[in-house]
Amino acid sequence: MSTESTNVRGEKLNFFKDGLGFFKDGYCRTGPEDKRHLSVAAIMTHAFHQSEYGDDDYKGISAGQKTCLSAYDFKNCIKEMGPDLGPKVYLSATDKKALDVVSMSDLKRYATKEK
Repeated sequence: MSTESTNVRGEKLNFFKDGLGFFKDGYCRTGPEDKRHLSVAAIMTHAFHQSEYGDDDYKGISAGQKTCLSAYDFKNCIKEMGPDLGPKVYLSATDKKALDVVSMSDLKRYATKEK
């Protein structure tokens, strides 16, 4: 992992889950070649799957499972649903580059308590 990877809090980006992310290294980090911007570490929700943004890109990921969401998909879907229905975000594992697309206030509104 790049030593430059930090989370939205300005801290070292936390590992999220084996095999996830654009680089499939378990980190929700992005780079110039990642056109989808898979930088939001989240728990999938049923409501997200039902939205137009929970399309085939997330096929095979069930509600309650961890995934790296596209920052663009996250931003668009939360316009449709409140924090009770939207994906739950892990701020410690969300790449700071997500802030290029999504506001910190939106990420905080959907943040889950982390252990």
